[in-house]
Amino acid sequence: MTAYLALRKTPPSGLFPKLFFNLTRARLLTKYPHGGVVVDGTLYQATARDGVHSVPFDPAGWDLFETSADKLTILDRFSLVNGAKYDWLSLLTFVSAIRIIVRGRWYCYELCHYLLTGQQSARRVTPENLLAGVLHEKGTD
Repeated sequence: MTAYLALRKTPPSGLFPKLFFNLTRARLLTKYPHGGVVVDGTLYQATARDGVHSVPFDPAGWDLFETSADKLTILDRFSLVNGAKYDWLSLLTFVSAIRIIVRGRWYCYELCHYLLTGQQSARRVTPENLLAGVLHEKGTD
């Protein structure tokens, strides 16, 4: 089976999640304000409410991008960070020139990058960075 980068294009339900979704979309000028990684019908993600966790994947409202990442490696990496808190402080990177890294905490794009590459990025991670990595690994520019 294949692992996928999943990028959400429609807002979730609930007032706060919908507000956060729209603020993120406006600030990053992206159509993908949330991301996760899908392996075998499970979405691995970081959310403000639940931190790093997994849920059954419902494809409605998401775009999927096939990756060449090894799914067993992704699951191993996820097991190391499952239950970690959401990385609110690193979000300041998107409104300041300073990159703040809080080890052991994750926002959604950081988690995707880590699950797919095994590295915590020294730069801020955006959905466009993630897509560029997926396209690069496939040899598509």
